[in-house]
Amino acid sequence: MVNNAIIADIENRDIGKVVQEAFEQLDIMKLIKQSRELFVHVPLGATLFNEGTPIGGTYLDVELAEAIIRASEGKLVTFYEAPATVHENIKHLFEIMGYTQLAEKYSQVRLLSLADDNDLKTRKLPVDYGFDYPPLEFPEFLFDKENLIISFSNPKAPFSEKVAGFKGLPFSLSGKALIMGSALFRKKNLIHLAFHDIGLGLKDFVIDGLGQIRKAGVTCIGINGGRFAGGMIDQVKVHPVDWNVLVISSNIGIADAVTASLMGFNPQELVYFAYLAEKGYIPSDLRNISVIEIGNGRNRLEEQLIEKNDFLPQGAPITTRQWVFGLLNQVSFKDRLRMAGKMIPAMIKYKISKKRKS
Repeated sequence: MVNNAIIADIENRDIGKVVQEAFEQLDIMKLIKQSRELFVHVPLGATLFNEGTPIGGTYLDVELAEAIIRASEGKLVTFYEAPATVHENIKHLFEIMGYTQLAEKYSQVRLLSLADDNDLKTRKLPVDYGFDYPPLEFPEFLFDKENLIISFSNPKAPFSEKVAGFKGLPFSLSGKALIMGSALFRKKNLIHLAFHDIGLGLKDFVIDGLGQIRKAGVTCIGINGGRFAGGMIDQVKVHPVDWNVLVISSNIGIADAVTASLMGFNPQELVYFAYLAEKGYIPSDLRNISVIEIGNGRNRLEEQLIEKNDFLPQGAPITTRQWVFGLLNQVSFKDRLRMAGKMIPAMIKYKISKKRKS
């Protein structure tokens, strides 16, 4: 089990050189050479916009994606994303976020929207959520041990331990991005997750999905961070937080745990990490994680958090109703009707299931 990570400072530094140095220290360059193909999950589907402009901290900086291409030594690199809660047109997001230009610049790059590729081979993964869901479908490339999977995520805190009714994942990091971003949301909508599965099912879903990938012998690199992180004003509104740090590990659970501590959370108090430790994916005593530092990023972030921690919820916890209507306000009237059509049956199904259990 890999128990090391790098905290790399990218403030005023060439991000390509920083990534190259981190990859060499963690032997990731060796993993790249041994792999047949690289699949890079870029969580663009969760990008939030303000007056037509993407908000920093809700998407992956394209300069970081280019750094991966430059370090890939000519390997075929596939950047992929699946349909997410609001933005279903991933191809359009690839274009406006600069990924289409990368594909034009580098011949070994391809862009993949899972929802639009009808020929994509998938694998069904049954997971017990407490609901009668059909099995989720995952792209088959996630389970091919000849591939190397790289999961990017900008740290943000959409669901907090301090928010009533939400006691699962407190932030959107590599493990969640890799699994949820790879699932086809035609089989399951995230709105349904918000009412029940954040506490249990989503956590189980992530861990079970990671377990299946590990069982197949696939190596997954976790990279968290970038120029900005997403500080949550509430559950659906974000403002950029200066971050300028990358957390990199060839164990995505380790990458998540180290990032969580940089955000001011104690990972050992959070359910997600307790499950990771229980399954043996991270050490039960997180002091056993070996952290290498490039630059002064950790100290700078710790000083920022003393003054103000944008990742910790302020004020009274929001209600489910506030969360739902806040989310609906983010989308067009047409999309509002579509999402409401999914949410209302999900809420009814949840209430019926809850009564049956009690």
